[in-house]
Amino acid sequence: MVGYAPFVIQPWTLRFMLGEITLISARVQRLHLHGGPISSANGLAESDSAISLLALVRRALKSRQVVFLEGVPHDGPLEHALADRRLLRCFRVVQIGARYDRRLIMLPDNFDVYLKSLTPHTRQNLRTGYRKLANRLGADPKLLSYTAVAQMPEFVRKAVAISKKTYQWHLLGLGLRDAEKLERTLTAMAKRGWSKCYLLDCGGIATAFMIGYQYRGTYYYVDVGFDPDWDRFSVGTMLHQEVLRDLIGSADRPQWFDFSSGSGPQKERFSNRSRAEANFLLVPKTLRGLALVWTYQGFMTFSDYAVGLLDKLHIKAAVKRMVRRSSTRRASTE
Repeated sequence: MVGYAPFVIQPWTLRFMLGEITLISARVQRLHLHGGPISSANGLAESDSAISLLALVRRALKSRQVVFLEGVPHDGPLEHALADRRLLRCFRVVQIGARYDRRLIMLPDNFDVYLKSLTPHTRQNLRTGYRKLANRLGADPKLLSYTAVAQMPEFVRKAVAISKKTYQWHLLGLGLRDAEKLERTLTAMAKRGWSKCYLLDCGGIATAFMIGYQYRGTYYYVDVGFDPDWDRFSVGTMLHQEVLRDLIGSADRPQWFDFSSGSGPQKERFSNRSRAEANFLLVPKTLRGLALVWTYQGFMTFSDYAVGLLDKLHIKAAVKRMVRRSSTRRASTE
């Protein structure tokens, strides 16, 4: 035995998008692996052991199955393996999205010390945002923590209600769409002492949620959402701040906060560490697989061109705001 690779088999929709709008989609089943295999190699180069593993996985794949590698470290053994001709005989390798910086926070034992690690501009925005929200409420917002098995039904109900209002739900087909499955998952994790989820309560109204779990000194951020009706009060940002305050002040304070795959302004604003990663799709070299890859790459090339053109015309941000507002406006009338 030289290593292990825990693949999770999931139904998945590969979206062919123009910006944030899904034009068509293809349903497949993916074998999902986060970060890559764990290998001792026993004298083999790590990239060679990864190639051997993935070649064996290719033989076991059924029709309409693909491999999805999330959070592959830049310039690491697995990324080198993905460019090796031995692997390319088996798969077409497609990078999904741009390379990104995975954002992390190394948590100190004092919240004020953490705040000092942020930029002065960010600290000022946090203070201003909190005062604005507190003045609107006439009181401080409340952070509600959900860790116990008995709490999970209430958390899921309130988080799903928020998710249904978001543009991700109405425009992208994302969000907390399977409440029953989410409750089962969080309940199973709560039984092991891992679940740690949060709601931001503003005058008795749940305005933002965070789903996460804590394991072996790291808090793993899984999903977040906020009510667009409270957007002008930056409730998503306030939630992040109060969650970090709670984690740092807890008896079982984690050493790290992991923002998970992908990047964005909010993650960048709060993080104090990062590492470069990318996500890859491995599609078997069959006629169906090649057609899927060519179609996807064609759509992505056109989308990048269209988005780039809007950016050059200085209307990209305005179009994005219009599309998101339109989707949330439709949500409020349903």
